[in-house]
Amino acid sequence: MPASDPALAGAAAVALTGLAEAYRPRPVTPLMPWRYPHRLVKPYIITARGRQWDDQMVEVAGATASRQLEFDDAMGAVGLGVVVLHLGDDGIYLVVQSWAKDFQSRLSIFSGMDVDDLRPAPIGAAPCVWELEVLSHERTSYVKHILSAQVDVDAWLDDALDTRPQPKQTGIPSGT
Repeated sequence: MPASDPALAGAAAVALTGLAEAYRPRPVTPLMPWRYPHRLVKPYIITARGRQWDDQMVEVAGATASRQLEFDDAMGAVGLGVVVLHLGDDGIYLVVQSWAKDFQSRLSIFSGMDVDDLRPAPIGAAPCVWELEVLSHERTSYVKHILSAQVDVDAWLDDALDTRPQPKQTGIPSGT
């Protein structure tokens, strides 16, 4: 049994245990990159159990993200961005990240009960653990393919996170 810090005893320990027991990974689905004049975007969808998405939802979320990306461009974005549409248990979230000059990024979050009513999230809202999984991957990809390489945009576009369950292998070679 791991040692417990006395500062996290009582209610805090119970809360952490409840979170740990309730957490389940969620599939991350990368979509084909969105190509705009002077901007490339890597879109993703995260789905909670039982949630489904369709092209119409992606189109509506894409319109919201595009407006934010245009604003980011005016504020100094360098033309590369990431969009995460998260269909959660309690609503829908849209995370828009643009890489900007001086190694910075711009991050905007929208939320709503439906993709048609996405609004800027309350001040102080931050990405959740599932959204941070994508953003962490994208930070690494940006450093690897853009900052630490020969600015290989194609490699950056190809380096997409995909955590969807894979079909199990039967162990039987194909063609036999």
